[in-house]
Amino acid sequence: MPSALPELTPAAICAVIVTYNPDDFSLQAIRTIVDEAAHVVILDNHSGEPSLQKLRPLKSDKVTLVENAENTGIAGGLNRGIQTAAEKGYPWFLLFDQDTKISPATIPALIDAYAHCFSELGEKLGFLGSNFQLHVTQGDQAVEGTAPVGQDKPWSTGHLVLTSGTLINEQNFQALGPFREDFFIDHVDHEYQLRALRRGLVVARTERPVVIHRLGLQHKRRAWLALGQKKMTGYYSPLRRYYQIRNFAALAREYEDEFPEIIGFIRKSIKRETLRALKYEGGRGKNLVSIWLALRDGRRGITGKYNGRTAL
Repeated sequence: MPSALPELTPAAICAVIVTYNPDDFSLQAIRTIVDEAAHVVILDNHSGEPSLQKLRPLKSDKVTLVENAENTGIAGGLNRGIQTAAEKGYPWFLLFDQDTKISPATIPALIDAYAHCFSELGEKLGFLGSNFQLHVTQGDQAVEGTAPVGQDKPWSTGHLVLTSGTLINEQNFQALGPFREDFFIDHVDHEYQLRALRRGLVVARTERPVVIHRLGLQHKRRAWLALGQKKMTGYYSPLRRYYQIRNFAALAREYEDEFPEIIGFIRKSIKRETLRALKYEGGRGKNLVSIWLALRDGRRGITGKYNGRTAL
């Protein structure tokens, strides 16, 4: 890890966005990043042609669009996007999925928080994540959920951070290694953070929300399933639920002995979200099948892109 902070200015940061069939919200999110970043690498994970036709007009001197020949998941997309940014000479990478919006204040706030954090932690700082407001909808209106904040300093530790909104420099990325591609999509961020902690590094997060993030797709629940109320929760497909549960088995095997509290917290979160999905979401049969397959494959140590005979 570097003993001196590499030059950290807006011009030194390249944003890396991984996309896959982006919807209107995602396209708006991408544009907010394009508006603010010095350069943007969009790594598209083999979207359909209609989506690519919406992404290709974004190409310019400050936007590089890389069209993957296959879907390599969020991990593979990030790794190739970072490689592209490094080849262009950028020493800092600001990582995103397609569900995060930023503002003109985001990059300056991240630079300020990173500099403050590095002044205290020095080379122990692995990377900095972004606290976020949660994008939710009520009726047909979008509102922003709250996030816990403090007043003491612009950064804090002890949080699980999302990959989206993470600021990391090339030296630290090379030292930690690439994101784990056999996870494909879920728990990629958790594994990377635990890997950093295992090496004695600190993972920090901005104390105040600096981005807006959407978790999953949101649907109103049918009234009879929601006790007469219209409920709005994050929705993940059965395939995503499969990855969440299956990959957690690999994560727990690798890290539970060293980090039992973190793994325990993630386990409780998965149980809560799975029970909520079965209660409020439609397609209970497919969800149950995805859960069973995930538990089976997790016990067998299967990773990588799902290629089972059962469609999820």
